[in-house]
Amino acid sequence: MKDAYIKKFDSVYGSNDSYYGFELRKEFTDYFKEKTISGQTVLDLGCGEGRYSLFMAQKGCDTLAVDRSSAGIEKLKKMAKTHRLPISANVIDIENFIFEDNKFDIIVAATVLDHLSDELRQKTIKGIKKALKAEGTLYVNVFTVADPGHTFRQDAPSEIDSENISDTAECMEYYFNSNELKSLFCDFNILYYYEGIEPDLSHGRPHDHGWACLLAQKPAGSA
Repeated sequence: MKDAYIKKFDSVYGSNDSYYGFELRKEFTDYFKEKTISGQTVLDLGCGEGRYSLFMAQKGCDTLAVDRSSAGIEKLKKMAKTHRLPISANVIDIENFIFEDNKFDIIVAATVLDHLSDELRQKTIKGIKKALKAEGTLYVNVFTVADPGHTFRQDAPSEIDSENISDTAECMEYYFNSNELKSLFCDFNILYYYEGIEPDLSHGRPHDHGWACLLAQKPAGSA
């Protein structure tokens, strides 16, 4: 992720206790809330302030959270220490992260793939597939070309702070096409897939987002 983007995220993360709030997407909580996953290993890739890490650690998962924003990681470390949660939070550039074979039971990549350059995004997708254990669970969400930020980025990048555009839209590298996320993980068993446009009142001025969200399982016997 570019240095300018990191400065932006450090700034917004430092502005209050939880810039994006603690609420998670419903498909994620609906899937995991009743599951017995205590003791499983989790990677929260591009964790930001760590709301997904906090949820998984509260479920008893041994959670590794990585992000390049030192402000986000420091905030998460304090929360983990206060609540005595099994979270290891580290400032790491995804470009330098080592994806070990069959390391994690669960991988979360929430709004991170769309912040990566084309080459790094493809490398990261391959790394995710490598690091997830067979029959492990993957959760990914990204912004799509239906997002208002995409239109302004294409047609009027100088107006990125216009009404209905996220205040961090300037940090986007890529907007996913319809069904692109699902096609990238077509070798997995798709448990849930969604695309749509939704309002976001969690941060900054009110705005909309075009979402693609995927829950998938790595097939048994996969390397």
